[in-house]
Amino acid sequence: MLTVTPITGNNAYAAAHYFSAADDYYPHEHGGEWYGQGAEALGLQGDVDRTEFARLLRGQLPNGEHIPATIAKDEKKRMGLDLTFSAPKSVSMQALIGDNQAILAAHSAAVRQALQHVEPLIAARRKVDGKSYRERTGNMVAGLFRHEMSRAKDPQLHTHAVVLNVTQRHDGAWRALSNDAIFQVQHQIDAIYKMYLARELQALGYSLHIAGPKGDFELAHISREQIEAFSQRSQVIEEALAKHGKTRADATALEKQIISLATRPRKDERDRALIKQYWAEKSQSLNIDYHPQVTANYHYSPGQTLTPDQTATNPAPSTSAPAAATGNVQQTIEQAGLDAIDNMAPARIAVAYAVHHLAEREQVFDDNTLKTIAMQRSVGQSTPEDIQAEINRLIQHGGLIAAPPTYQLSASETDRLTLSAAGWQQHFVTHKQWTPVQAKQYVADAIQTGMLTQTDNRYTTPIALKREQIILAIERNGRGQVTPILAAPAMAEQLRDTTLTPGQQQSIELMIGTANRIIGIQGDAGTGKTHALRYAIDMTEQAGYKVVAIAPYGNQVKALKEHGLDAHTLASFLNTKRQTIDSQTVVVLDEAGVVPARQMQQLLQKIERSGARLVMIGDTKQTEAIEAGKPFWQLQNHGMTTVRINEIQRQTNPELKRAVELVAGGNTAASLAKIRHIEHQPDDSLRRQSIVADYMTLTPDERKNTLIIAGTHDARNELNAGVREALALTGKGNHYATLIRLDTTQAQRQYAASYMPGQILQPERDYPRLGLQRGQLYSVKEALPGNRLRLICPDKTEIDINPKRIKQLSVYAAKKVEFSVGDLVRVNRNDAALDLTNGDRFYVTQITAKSITLQSDEAQSRQIELLTNRPLHLEYAYASTIHGSQGLTCDRVLIELTTFSRTTSQNLYYVAISRARQIAQLYTNSLRHLPKAIARRYDKSTALSIQRARQMERKGMAGGKSGLEKKPKGYGLER
Repeated sequence: MLTVTPITGNNAYAAAHYFSAADDYYPHEHGGEWYGQGAEALGLQGDVDRTEFARLLRGQLPNGEHIPATIAKDEKKRMGLDLTFSAPKSVSMQALIGDNQAILAAHSAAVRQALQHVEPLIAARRKVDGKSYRERTGNMVAGLFRHEMSRAKDPQLHTHAVVLNVTQRHDGAWRALSNDAIFQVQHQIDAIYKMYLARELQALGYSLHIAGPKGDFELAHISREQIEAFSQRSQVIEEALAKHGKTRADATALEKQIISLATRPRKDERDRALIKQYWAEKSQSLNIDYHPQVTANYHYSPGQTLTPDQTATNPAPSTSAPAAATGNVQQTIEQAGLDAIDNMAPARIAVAYAVHHLAEREQVFDDNTLKTIAMQRSVGQSTPEDIQAEINRLIQHGGLIAAPPTYQLSASETDRLTLSAAGWQQHFVTHKQWTPVQAKQYVADAIQTGMLTQTDNRYTTPIALKREQIILAIERNGRGQVTPILAAPAMAEQLRDTTLTPGQQQSIELMIGTANRIIGIQGDAGTGKTHALRYAIDMTEQAGYKVVAIAPYGNQVKALKEHGLDAHTLASFLNTKRQTIDSQTVVVLDEAGVVPARQMQQLLQKIERSGARLVMIGDTKQTEAIEAGKPFWQLQNHGMTTVRINEIQRQTNPELKRAVELVAGGNTAASLAKIRHIEHQPDDSLRRQSIVADYMTLTPDERKNTLIIAGTHDARNELNAGVREALALTGKGNHYATLIRLDTTQAQRQYAASYMPGQILQPERDYPRLGLQRGQLYSVKEALPGNRLRLICPDKTEIDINPKRIKQLSVYAAKKVEFSVGDLVRVNRNDAALDLTNGDRFYVTQITAKSITLQSDEAQSRQIELLTNRPLHLEYAYASTIHGSQGLTCDRVLIELTTFSRTTSQNLYYVAISRARQIAQLYTNSLRHLPKAIARRYDKSTALSIQRARQMERKGMAGGKSGLEKKPKGYGLER
């Protein structure tokens, strides 16, 4: 495992002291050795000299030159990065207790292999003409320190690669690091370390067992129970949590952090001989055999337990398509990774699995993520080079469509452009008035010298591209193909003397008067879209047409039904054979902005075949689909007739209303200036305590109309716990088993190693051949070789299944949760028998050992009794994530916005403040960085954007003479 930790501090001596003999951290193990091309350039080789090391931490080079300091986000001096590579626990045990020097060498070799992939990422900043640029230097100065013991005195083989904050630029100057790229590829470097370590261990003859979806593994001859016995640190934390009635599953991130700090012993390397004697005696009592039968000849096995083979040597991965993979390359991508195909190279299975996994959520995905997932999938089976070769093969055969390489010029956050080479040429022609010939050579020089830095490659798939083309073609072909429902005079008569806003009236006129089969209504948050829809449906039905309303999620369907509409989920509409539609049917799709490309294609094809009409209503500025694609935005962008409703009706506070209007128009800075309550608290715990305190100052009635919105699940959990504590509900109820749905893709659900012991599986239909019944709960015991999964059935018997044969499956984490009378809870799974919808909110009114009674706080109050003889699909509802809050309306919102979190964005800010009618209160860790954080957008990309970029690159720039008659000046690329 790899962890990356910045080394910061205002006291350089304190940092040097941490890496010195005074702290007993390194001296009794290995004093450390220098690594990196930068170290060689400075003449640093062999053992690390502590005095030299301390000087370099302060930024002082061996020649006396001092490197200008850089300041971290917490305003502390940055001195370097600690990249800690930790071997799996069983590997540490085998190496240190089993006294296997070959494993120690294998670990060190794997660390160096991983660092070879880190060093090319090393960069420095460079200012030219007042602008800051990032230059890839490709050289590091690092000290490698190998340790063999954890703070809890357990065997823990790990190496600290301390990358010092210094690198040499191409102009010879030594400067501080720009280390963003290292953090971006941290998971890939972790996978590379595991790949090489697994390979070396198999070469030594050890069998491995894959122990999770991220490429974690253990030695197969050491059991999980034996491993856990040598994880005392983990046991101490578990015991400390238990004293507070908590487990790792239900403790908040803060609770785990506090317990961890409180129980951390000072590292002391004394009496090592005594400790090692204790390890040996403990191993003997646990019957651990450190001398298993091993053989050095091995091959990569596509199963999950990777076993040395006494007769086979390691075959080179195939570079040509094997028999099983010929023909339709895309079909291979969709199916591979689910079967262990004997004649299919492991790298091919791994990359196909990664594409299948990523393509479910994104039409476009990046090279770093693709490689990382493929490497995690093939630990012990292939190498990074094998993975790259397979990606190249897929591109060559058309299974992947690669975007043209793109480059960044500016390192400034506010002035960062990412363009292809052709794009940069056009940029310079447009903005610098250079000739095409000048621009072309200038860009070539900038790429050669590193001033234009290549960004991560991006890919899409033929299926994604075809899907988008079909969606746009169906809409385009439907233009002018239907007769308006009402003629203009009749429609004007019916709309006379209404109180509709201009946008609402225009949307109705479009729905009723259009000659296009498919139209869109782009409605901002709180503009009364449903009110306008009700008018249009009444007019449509009076004209003799049938109207069917559909929406992606159950709570959205429930809201439509409350407005008297015949409503269904989109999935049920697509899958049912009972729902008949024809040319006299108008289908209304609500919340179209969260519909993915896959379902949009199916819907449009169904509309086209039946001759029906489709009205799509949504807001592209709110959250996007979880699955791949953003077709509602794409359809609007490609000419679908669309009316926008932007007259806000929800907000009763004029300033808040203006704030919502401004962010809806993209002006986040001006919107933020209209928010009257913005509280700044850098400490996460204190900030969340402040939110809870403000919530508790409200009256009970005010709390009922208040929503707390958190950007992350950890923040939500901590806020929920804080509110319950403040309401004096903690410790007053009963603990019940609950289930929390895990976010998994189809590829993950069909791969046995993705599952962890204790997870709960619930089939969504019967699988009689596998012995699984719909709705029953099965507990995961362990993953087995051959993509097999061992489950514990409700009757406590055990069965083995191949998860690839299960297409409809929900996966949950089991969690013990206390519910007390008075708790506000949220249902997190639909239950047709009880008429419960995911997102329904209730108050707990009664608890017993056998049941829990819930009551809604609606005008027509409902009471539900849930039996507790099986886990409950319930969670606390005081605080919600942004996805959980979309569609809700209340008087007041309390919003936590953590500026460094990717969840903080323009979309989140817009959805969050627009939930409130009267008051929006913001709580942030940084007033300085908040405006920039809420201005960010993390929009999904489209496959067609990749196609357009490829076409532009092929077209290129106009040619000319091969050289420049006059080299352009003034853009900061000169050397």
